[in-house]
Amino acid sequence: MNQRYPIKHAGCLFILTVILCSYPFVAYSEIKDMVRFEVAKKYYRQGTRYFNNMQYMAAAEFFRKAIREYPDYYTARDHLARSYKLAGFTEAAVKEWESLLEIYPENVAVAAKIENARFQDTVLDRSGDEQEYVVSDTYRSSANPRFHFNGPADIAVDNEKSLYITSFSNGSLVKLDSNGRGVFSIKTSLNGRLYGIDCRGNTLAVTDFRGDRVFLLDTKGTVRSRFGESGSGEGAFHGPEGVCFDAGGRIYVVDSGNNRVQKFDEKGTFILQFGRKGEYEGELSKPTDVAVHGDRVYVTDTGNKRIAVYDDSGNFIENVSIDDMDSPRGIARFKGGLLVSDERNGLLQYDPASGSKTWMAAASGAVSRLVAAAADRDGYLYCLDYNKQSVVLLSPLGKRYSNVSLEITSVDIASFPVVAFYVNARNRDGSPLYGLDSDNFRVTEDSAPIKGLYTGYLKKLMPSVSIAFCVDRSSQAEQFSGDLPWVAEFILQKMHKNDSLEVVNFNEETWVGNKFDWSRRRALKALKEREYGSGRNIGKALYTAISDLVPRLNRRGVVFVTEGGVDEGSFAGYTPETVIQYAKSHYIPVYIVSFREPDETLKSIAAETGGAVYRPGNADGLRSIYSKIKGSEEYRYVLVYRTFKPGSFKGWWSDVKIEINHKDQKGVEWGGYFVP
Repeated sequence: MNQRYPIKHAGCLFILTVILCSYPFVAYSEIKDMVRFEVAKKYYRQGTRYFNNMQYMAAAEFFRKAIREYPDYYTARDHLARSYKLAGFTEAAVKEWESLLEIYPENVAVAAKIENARFQDTVLDRSGDEQEYVVSDTYRSSANPRFHFNGPADIAVDNEKSLYITSFSNGSLVKLDSNGRGVFSIKTSLNGRLYGIDCRGNTLAVTDFRGDRVFLLDTKGTVRSRFGESGSGEGAFHGPEGVCFDAGGRIYVVDSGNNRVQKFDEKGTFILQFGRKGEYEGELSKPTDVAVHGDRVYVTDTGNKRIAVYDDSGNFIENVSIDDMDSPRGIARFKGGLLVSDERNGLLQYDPASGSKTWMAAASGAVSRLVAAAADRDGYLYCLDYNKQSVVLLSPLGKRYSNVSLEITSVDIASFPVVAFYVNARNRDGSPLYGLDSDNFRVTEDSAPIKGLYTGYLKKLMPSVSIAFCVDRSSQAEQFSGDLPWVAEFILQKMHKNDSLEVVNFNEETWVGNKFDWSRRRALKALKEREYGSGRNIGKALYTAISDLVPRLNRRGVVFVTEGGVDEGSFAGYTPETVIQYAKSHYIPVYIVSFREPDETLKSIAAETGGAVYRPGNADGLRSIYSKIKGSEEYRYVLVYRTFKPGSFKGWWSDVKIEINHKDQKGVEWGGYFVP
């Protein structure tokens, strides 16, 4: 017995030794992983700093380091993909997201990002193929007593998807925002009866049927001018109804009581008239509305149950009769064609080029008495129902069931606890989603809904521009050096103190000749420098110019002044596709000013980014660059809110979820920030 005990004891010691030897190994492995993760986390945090400063390639370097240190760092890999995407390297971004999808195949959000990136990279023809429409919403006059539109006559939509409705019965003009909420209801006169309306930019033209005049207002409802009087002479009216702008801002008014159409300049000065009472060619009977498409003027000749077509000089072209068209009232531009509102039979889509005519079933079933319709740039249709005193919203079926692409471009925590997320919202085809406000966004931080969200920061800023003036300093361009100041003057003479211009020079190298500054003198001094040399690294120069513009909060654009040629190594580091994707990701147009006929690659960059190509001899084109940049629309959104987290949470990572819901389109993005 005494001999067996030591054996038993020795067995226990052996088992204990195995446990003691094994446990430190397991603990050591776990500790090692924890240490590696903490190191990766430091890299990731440094990457987010660069990301939030919109230095995306610098951020990508630190995200790559985080992944090398800890390969399973999902968030770092996702941010690496986002950095690539926002830096213009879409293919690299897709590869990273595909790697994530292999690990987490059930991740719907990552799959959607891949699909959106692939889809947006495809060249699409969105010119106006016939689509199926469905009823998406109805805005009823009775829903808000302050914004009644009794006896509605006409409707228009602006660039922000706000609606303007003329109320004939009470003579008021009602504005609804993009979500159908009332903004204002005003009267232009005490006893007026408003009828027709059209919108161009920030200007509204409204006809007063009883007052025999036309009012020009801004989109805030302020009357800027008026013209017209009662009578039958030039510039006089007898019951004006429909009104429209042409592409040049000229105004066409249907003078219904006089059975004619009158044309005015943008200030209301009479130009010409056409039409007279009758039923034969060039004659009208109780005309109601007018629309200009190209150089053709289309008039709903209601009494004759047809559409009368004239050229923009008032010469009669033809009458268009359509089966089942009994009482045509409203007519409006729609993509490549026209929308015709028939009181009895509903909404007709008419293509003048092909002659195709399609009755839209969705409108016929939803509207009792259609008097007018309007379309926004995304293809949504707004049908005005006289009997029901309502606006019926028709959505393209494809948009209703498609996702919105939402991406976070930066997070600003400099004023913590105030947090600002900079985001881009796009339709599935890559076009910007405009007209959103705080009601369209929902922000959740660490599972808690955020209240008091503000989205109008950028749009409230005083309009100003930042321009990167990119100058070709290659030996081929040296002969044009004396013309550079002359070209620049077209822009510099229009600049104000809140504008800024940067001079970026390039040949085989790229360098900044003058940082962002409003000074005309300093800009001209930089442009007069004669630092010419061999090579022309166009890709790097454009990429540098775009990078310098990305963080700036005002309207932005690149003006690229070049001899016009492209060398074999001009896009060695940054391909034309990368430059285009980078510029489009941040809504930055590239304008090319070329002393010689520009290479097709340069033309493509200008066209794809929303810019244009001008030769120095085109003075009007050069003068327009500043105005086009300053007048461009702001598509970026800044979501500002006050977080509930105190400063004692320093270093804490806050998860943030951002959701969009807009006319049945939905989107979601995840992000966050380290509490400072």
